[in-house]
Amino acid sequence: MTKNTITIELTCNGNTLRMGPNEDIDITAVTGLESSEIEISTSDNALVDGASVDGKKIKPRPIHIEASFKNGKNIPENRAGVIRFFNPKYTGKALITNMGVSRHIDYELEGWTFGVIRNMDNRLKIIVDLICPDPYMLNVDNFGKNMAAISPLFAFPWQVLSQRATDKLDYPPKARGLMLGGMTTGYRTLRKEAVLANDGDVPTGIQIQFIAARGGVTNPKITNTGTGQYMRVNVEMEKGDTLLIDTNERHQVITLNGVNYYQHIDRKSEPFQLEVGANYLEYDADENYTNLDVNLFYTPKYLGV
Repeated sequence: MTKNTITIELTCNGNTLRMGPNEDIDITAVTGLESSEIEISTSDNALVDGASVDGKKIKPRPIHIEASFKNGKNIPENRAGVIRFFNPKYTGKALITNMGVSRHIDYELEGWTFGVIRNMDNRLKIIVDLICPDPYMLNVDNFGKNMAAISPLFAFPWQVLSQRATDKLDYPPKARGLMLGGMTTGYRTLRKEAVLANDGDVPTGIQIQFIAARGGVTNPKITNTGTGQYMRVNVEMEKGDTLLIDTNERHQVITLNGVNYYQHIDRKSEPFQLEVGANYLEYDADENYTNLDVNLFYTPKYLGV
């Protein structure tokens, strides 16, 4: 008999329900983790055989779970806990681990009930139907990169002289090879390009955080050099300002210091996605791009787990 390797952790309104091999609740059946239904839109031509495909859409993901408590003890307490947990008023998050791979997805409760008890098996059984409006499973990690990072140039052990040495022989013998008088301890990367790897199954959006860390900046811009698409905002940033651009579908926003700033978007800008594979991005500004810190965040999406 094949051993169940799936663990499901449901979190909703601050409460957690865990099911799987090492939990108090066993999973007896589950569907919907591998794929969602696909809707194909077609159009007919009276003079041509068949149909033309106009578009494809992945529909919301239904997940069906059947589970049972491993023993029949504390049934009243278990029943009360399950009833309290499955509250349809709240959106939940499912963390699913299968064969060592973990993915998470937001869900709405479509319906649930206790299973019928048959024969002498009085274990409490649960039947749950979830619906995930966004059908994609997400990586549990949110990847990030600073395009204008400080690269460190020294490591410990580290020693400091009371005054700058002018000759290497002036260093104490125990410190030679560990230090240089007045040396640079780090440098700022001035290359404006970065490569982001999307190992998901479909394109994904990205969050771009422009920070005017060293002074004013005029009209920051970031370009996907592979597609030519870019996002540019008409803004005079002052030192300390933070401009956030989010290109994720259903979450597209632009804010300046937390305040909506979408109306200042350059009219030719496009909220581009990161394609599957390597993506080459470049940032710039009309004035003072060297004053920027540029942080990029993205989460790969998968068709299943």
